[in-house]
Amino acid sequence: MTPLKLTPALGNLVGGGTQTAAQAAPGQNFADLVQGMIKQTVQAQNHSEALTMAAAKGENIPLHEVVQAISQAQLTLQTLVTVRDRAVEAYQEVIRMPI
Repeated sequence: MTPLKLTPALGNLVGGGTQTAAQAAPGQNFADLVQGMIKQTVQAQNHSEALTMAAAKGENIPLHEVVQAISQAQLTLQTLVTVRDRAVEAYQEVIRMPI
């Protein structure tokens, strides 16, 4: 079974590492982190779609690899949506602060 691949900074956050994203990847800001997550999500979606299409065409693709690719794509998308939701929540909290 192939382990799921996360961006290095996100891997530290998810894995419970004590390093912050800035310490894990010097010079990388939040926008770069999100952009990298978006690229990774698109790649995972494309990979799972390609495996699904190959399996549907009858090519010799092990079913567990197809399911694993779909699960990885779903996990990366859910992670990206969660990060987006938290960023929006944080922005709304800042907006509600009295001046």
